[in-house]
Amino acid sequence: MAVVSIQYKEGSKDLKYESVSISFLMGKESKTFKSGNFVKDWYDCNKFIILEELNEPVMFSSSIDHFIMDGAPYHSAYLNAANDDVKLEYEYNNENQGIEFFVDKDTKPTWNELRELCGDPKN
Repeated sequence: MAVVSIQYKEGSKDLKYESVSISFLMGKESKTFKSGNFVKDWYDCNKFIILEELNEPVMFSSSIDHFIMDGAPYHSAYLNAANDDVKLEYEYNNENQGIEFFVDKDTKPTWNELRELCGDPKN
């Protein structure tokens, strides 16, 4: 089982975000994303999961919920690729499930805008 977690300073008003990491192959290997930009690191971690085709379930540590609930200035966006119409949706429901990404609070970038913000422009 692979586990994704966020490292940050709990209890601090500015949260002092550090990194997103994933451990996989039953904890034998890990990868850390530490650009200093949470949105980019989360994006890069999701990209790693998809491109590496991890053949194990991916779980998300409670540190992710804690980071957001502790006041991190981000909100969820869900990648929906139904009908070849790839887009980010900002409302979660059972019909529009998708891969969860995070974006800066009070913003709603498109999928291509998020890719560009994360240094992964559409080819």
